[in-house]
Amino acid sequence: MKFKFVYEGSRGESDIDFGGIEELDKLVNSYVNSREMLLLEEDNDLDYVNEFMGMEFGGITEKCFCEITFGEEESVKVFIE
Repeated sequence: MKFKFVYEGSRGESDIDFGGIEELDKLVNSYVNSREMLLLEEDNDLDYVNEFMGMEFGGITEKCFCEITFGEEESVKVFIE
């Protein structure tokens, strides 16, 4: 399976990359690790962490099946190619 990754920054800049399930796995692992570290730094304040980080599946757009938000300034939309 092939995916298109659209990286979006806070200033509207974007970068596009293509890859397979391995790249998607790396993104999800990076998200989980970053979220766990932020929870530790913020004394497990889940509401605060949820404001800045999120992972949403389905219904984003007709072709986008996953969006991962790493913070206020970075997100990745994943499309099936």
